[in-house]
Amino acid sequence: MRLSALLIATALPTALGALAVSGPASASATSDAPAYTLASSISPAPLSAAACASDPACVAAPAPKGGNADDYAALAQAISTAAGKAVVTPATTATVLLQAGTYRLTSGLKLPANVNLRGAGITATTLLMDPTVNWKNFSYSFLIRPSDTKQAGSTNLVSDLTVNGNCRTGAGSADPAALPAQPGQICDFRATTGANSSTGGGISAGDRWTVRQVRFTNLEYFKLWILGTTGVTIVDNRFDNWGGAESDGEDNIGGGGRNDGTIVENNQYDATANGNFLDFTNAIRTVVRNNVVHTTAAVAAARGVREYGNLYFEGVIGATVTGNTLEGAHIVLSSNANYSHVAPNKDVTQPRDNTVSGNKIFDSATDGVLVRYDDYLDADGTLGTAGGWNDVSTASTDHLSRPGGNNVIQGNDIVRSRETGIIVFGTPQAKDTADTISGNRIVDAGFGGSTTYNTGAGWFDTAGIGLGTGDGDTIQDNTIIDDQINPTLWYGVQLGARKSTAAPTGTVLGGNTTTGLISAVVRSGSQAPEAPGNPAVADSALTWDESYPGSNPVAGYRVYRNGVPVADLPVGSAAVPGNLLDADAAGLETASAGTAGWTTGSTTKASRVDTSGAVGTASLALTATATATGQINTYSRKVTVTAGATYTSVASFQATTTGRKVRAGLAFTDAAGKITRLATGNLSATDPTGGWVTSSYTAAAPSGAVTVQALLLVENVPTGETHLLDRLGLVTGTTTEQVAIPSGVPGQYQVVAYRADSGDNSAVTTVAVP
Repeated sequence: MRLSALLIATALPTALGALAVSGPASASATSDAPAYTLASSISPAPLSAAACASDPACVAAPAPKGGNADDYAALAQAISTAAGKAVVTPATTATVLLQAGTYRLTSGLKLPANVNLRGAGITATTLLMDPTVNWKNFSYSFLIRPSDTKQAGSTNLVSDLTVNGNCRTGAGSADPAALPAQPGQICDFRATTGANSSTGGGISAGDRWTVRQVRFTNLEYFKLWILGTTGVTIVDNRFDNWGGAESDGEDNIGGGGRNDGTIVENNQYDATANGNFLDFTNAIRTVVRNNVVHTTAAVAAARGVREYGNLYFEGVIGATVTGNTLEGAHIVLSSNANYSHVAPNKDVTQPRDNTVSGNKIFDSATDGVLVRYDDYLDADGTLGTAGGWNDVSTASTDHLSRPGGNNVIQGNDIVRSRETGIIVFGTPQAKDTADTISGNRIVDAGFGGSTTYNTGAGWFDTAGIGLGTGDGDTIQDNTIIDDQINPTLWYGVQLGARKSTAAPTGTVLGGNTTTGLISAVVRSGSQAPEAPGNPAVADSALTWDESYPGSNPVAGYRVYRNGVPVADLPVGSAAVPGNLLDADAAGLETASAGTAGWTTGSTTKASRVDTSGAVGTASLALTATATATGQINTYSRKVTVTAGATYTSVASFQATTTGRKVRAGLAFTDAAGKITRLATGNLSATDPTGGWVTSSYTAAAPSGAVTVQALLLVENVPTGETHLLDRLGLVTGTTTEQVAIPSGVPGQYQVVAYRADSGDNSAVTTVAVP
């Protein structure tokens, strides 16, 4: 929604429960969206001339003059005559009946209370904007709008006609077109008149208006505007850009302004249309049901946008969104915090008490259903003060934030969303009541999309359902399926986002089933390690850098091709690619090589152990001597370096009795014998007794350096304690991992790191083999 149009001068989850894994799934459904058509769905036939003639309260408007003649004065007079026939008490409507043909208007029509405007049919009667005389008559305005005088209990009906904004001169006939003309280009009249980008909307509704069987096409500004109204019904209308038409990207149904009780039902949106299907900012008790929305990737690409046709509920409470069919579009519940922080958006309303159920969502360009809780900081750096729907802030230094929650997402069918099927995330303070996600069917999430993405409140990876914040939310009885030969759905449920301080607590899982996932059924995303870096393919090998451990040490890596597993490397690859250390020093497998050139200081004793190895059966044992001061360490043989070049050391560690902090480092020596020792400052990697953990370190050789050694350290070790080291490496550059892949076989290769303790995956890093 364009702001100018508003006239704005981490804890782990508890009680998770287990998800069951079901058997094979059936094939993914197609979109099943009914084809776009101008034919009426539920509306009565247009008012006939004979019926109008027999009704004393009906005024037959004169026929259009034709050509470039202006019909505004004649229609304004007909409306005035009808207004004289309308009765205030009891409220009785009068009607203006438009004849077949095209009425050319140089100014918008104002409908008084209780005056209906009806055409001869959705394809028979057209109101056409003519901005050439005075475009300012349509600046921030519409072809049809209410008069300035309201009347309690009044009703108005606008029906059975087309409103055409003349965006493409002479276009907009009721002829289908695969693509709009000049997609994404500004409207023709702006180049010739100097009109602003908010010129020429379709209809602005008033209280208790019904807009029925109206076609909106070729419009620059909002197609249908509903602001601050009560009891508006929008039924059986059509939105398209047929007949060579085009329109700007304003919402097709837009507004909000605390409108109450708006019903939007049985409307259709064609793939040639532009802008969101619906976007309300600040509204209550909205009902959106049984609408059909079509979008296509081809039209989006032609306009240079990612998506269109979406349903946005921003600062909306008590909405019911049911029975809609969306092709390429999705549903968003969010606050209004992203608008300019002045009235009416100084105070923030979070999504609350909304129900999204029984919708069919196919091929969304992003998620299927998204719920976002967010707020903004006042000048003093604090979030808003909690308040209710009827509360308004009065202090200039503070704003209200009306808490959200109690949203129900239930019984939806979400197929082939490019990202997660259903996702809930945001600021914890903005939500005070649990949400429920139940009975949804999610199929092939991640289809054609990225495996990981930033929500602005942390990073999520493709899952059936993602939950980033909340206390006691329920996720139950959902069916999460990937039935593709090359799957794209990584997780059933992701709890918590990476790189976020927020995390859900007390989440209740039960009765969910999953089929065909690439990885885990439940994943704690907030505790995932970093993704592997710099994947590359050469000489039938896939290589990558070690994952940065952060606070989540890495145990190993899994490799997939097009979502199908091809390798599991519990401690990393058996050999470090491009290792500057020889095989004996890297793996300690040759008994006659002893410690293979590894040296220690006076506090450390090195020996070879042939009963335990990360790779093979042997490893290097470091034991703290009687003079140990807390740190034990070892150095590899010296390797000649190039000053300024990058080097990386790596090793896998295992404790024999108690886990300690382990670190990898580098020791550079210059020609004068001066040694520069560098090591990772990350102390989170603790070696376990039942497995192995990897540490690595990368640095550029300082000026004057002539040699480098791998430097490996274990911290806080008491006298006599032993730690094992294996898979030891020193490389030029950063690449320390590899796996063989078939030569000449195309595909997407995907690598994840996994944690030493929980097994949680990192984000996915991908490289394509053409």
